[in-house]
Amino acid sequence: MGEIAEEFAFRKVLRGALVVVAAALMIFPAYANYEIYSKLHFELVVSLSISIMLFAAGILLLIVVLGRDAFEPRI
Repeated sequence: MGEIAEEFAFRKVLRGALVVVAAALMIFPAYANYEIYSKLHFELVVSLSISIMLFAAGILLLIVVLGRDAFEPRI
């Protein structure tokens, strides 16, 4: 019984950590876009595409972590 509880606790911690990572990937692109464009002197299109890819990765990770059940309509 203890192994099952430990595995469940580990899954909850891992899920929480992945939600935090997903949130960071959705928030970080705004700052990254500014830094890439102004300080590294990349083209605007390149910096925006990097930001959009990071944001999309965050959204996809959030969907994977939360699972299909979180997005199904409740009756």
